[in-house]
Amino acid sequence: MRIGKQKVELLNPQSYEELTEKIEIAGRVCYQSEPKGDPEKFIRMIIKRGHESVLEHGSLTFKVRTNRAIANEIVRHRLASYSQESTRYVKYDDIKFIPCDRLGKTYGEDMLLGFESAYRFLIDQEFKPEEARDVLPNCTGTTLVMTMNFRELRYFLKLRLDKAAHPQIRELAGMILEILKEKYPVFVEDIEK
Repeated sequence: MRIGKQKVELLNPQSYEELTEKIEIAGRVCYQSEPKGDPEKFIRMIIKRGHESVLEHGSLTFKVRTNRAIANEIVRHRLASYSQESTRYVKYDDIKFIPCDRLGKTYGEDMLLGFESAYRFLIDQEFKPEEARDVLPNCTGTTLVMTMNFRELRYFLKLRLDKAAHPQIRELAGMILEILKEKYPVFVEDIEK
């Protein structure tokens, strides 16, 4: 058993220039205008006007390591594509847990070892992994790959960075925001943690 941390990795880094130019071209079709050599200025204008459908022409794919509870919140964002580790087919040899800070500090390994022991007992009793998984908590680690267009990424970040959001999803959204601010800043200049 291991207690881990959340992690986000951008799987498909794309050229900032090519993405912004493509989105400018798509947006200029709407206005029947020609590119003026400053796609960032154009993108800022369409974001300010709320014409964010144009942002759907660019997307990014992330590999996300989190827990089952947070993954359940992420996949509620339906305008995205997901592939997630299966607890039906995966037989855990080394269970990774990603508990919230308070649980990890308060109860920590003792409680999580109990869940792992119950899972191993059921596997030893020849339960299928899909049956034995029922004793695992929501803080069981999982990996998912998600692809979102820039419009959905902005929506995701606005909701999940809000103070009312669960601390773990805020942390994860913050990691995504940092990647975007570094590599694709024009799309998130107006979004704060």
